[in-house]
Amino acid sequence: MSAELELYAKASKTRYAVHGAGAFGLTSLVVFGLSAWYAGATGHSQVDTFLAVGPLCGIVVGFAYGHRLGLSIVLAISFGLIGSMFILQEGRSPLLIDVVFTGAVSAFVFWIAGGCAVLTLPSELRFDGAKAFAIPGGLAGMAFQFLYGPAHSAFDLGKHSGLGESPWEYLVMWLIAGIGGGWLFGAELDRLYQPAERKAEIGKRNSWAVASVVCGILGLGIGMLYFLRYRLPLGLLDGISPASGAADWLWSWSLLGAVFATFALIQTFRNAEKQPGRSWAIVGIALAAALIFTSVRIVANPWKTRFNTNYAARLLGEHGDSGDSEHGNAVYTGNLILAQAALDNSDVANARRHLLEAATTTAVRNIEETGPDTSVARALLQRGERDTVLEYLHRCHNFWPQGAPVLNRWETALRAGRQPNFNNRTINAPDGSPPANDVRREP
Repeated sequence: MSAELELYAKASKTRYAVHGAGAFGLTSLVVFGLSAWYAGATGHSQVDTFLAVGPLCGIVVGFAYGHRLGLSIVLAISFGLIGSMFILQEGRSPLLIDVVFTGAVSAFVFWIAGGCAVLTLPSELRFDGAKAFAIPGGLAGMAFQFLYGPAHSAFDLGKHSGLGESPWEYLVMWLIAGIGGGWLFGAELDRLYQPAERKAEIGKRNSWAVASVVCGILGLGIGMLYFLRYRLPLGLLDGISPASGAADWLWSWSLLGAVFATFALIQTFRNAEKQPGRSWAIVGIALAAALIFTSVRIVANPWKTRFNTNYAARLLGEHGDSGDSEHGNAVYTGNLILAQAALDNSDVANARRHLLEAATTTAVRNIEETGPDTSVARALLQRGERDTVLEYLHRCHNFWPQGAPVLNRWETALRAGRQPNFNNRTINAPDGSPPANDVRREP
């Protein structure tokens, strides 16, 4: 055993695990506080100043593992690049599947960071360090996207000045990835010096299999709790098809459970002694398959129409009072869902009626950011319902007054026998005239 290895052997059972987690967590909190102070004093965005947390955490944590300059440099560069990747995030998607995909990408980049970090250690101290940062990194990525997307939309976090202006999503991400990764990386260093029987006991554990079963149970359990009452967890409504949001929920949990179960099976085949883990992994795969089957069925008729119709009816019933703060949003969203459900059943008359009823409200939440939904209007226009679409656009002036120039251009195009470009929602062109691509000739 080398002198450096003997130095590590003197470490207590949890020395490097505690040092790594503590250094990462404290550094993240200090940088967050300093970036908030600097942003307040200079007017700069705290999101931009908080970008320094990655490199600083890499330097501090690297030295916490034994004053290693090489380890600090590698971690600083890796975490700096990872932080830059998250800073570039723009769209706030409400889809749960995007949470899972972000977690997968985050786990991969943190896995690379952990693998590079291990290569800076002496050969006697190297281990499978990639997974030490990959597991908490994946959880951190999912937590970030959850707060940045679904939670931001469901709880209107942007309306709270403290939450809207401070990069809380990034802080949570670094705390989870840092404390978890710092602990696991340090724990692997500590475990190198455990007695042989203790190593064998630890090696028999297969947490991946248990995690896959937990994901399957959570996905099905929470889904049944909400879907049987025609609701969506966290209000994850994308577009005007609640059934698609429900399918996204089930598909996301199935993907997560299947990935965990796959890792579990790989471990069990590599070690024949892990038979209990193999049984749990098979259960996890079965639950993932059940989730996938249900997600496919819920977006197919008659389940899709039934779910969407009952969801809209519940929404309109619960917010039928005109004094309810959600009344306007419920009237708009509920009737659009019913209009789309009618179109799915080729019921043009009811689709026309619900589309016009949707535009009877005068207040729709977040309409200034997105403008009116035109998916049903587009479909009706293809069926020759030009007058209905014109009336719908005329009524949209009541709840989207700032979009009057856009609505006027669309109406003018319809009256002239042209197809409006509903995707172009520019309020004004630079010269004050309608954009050149605002209309399309009908074929």
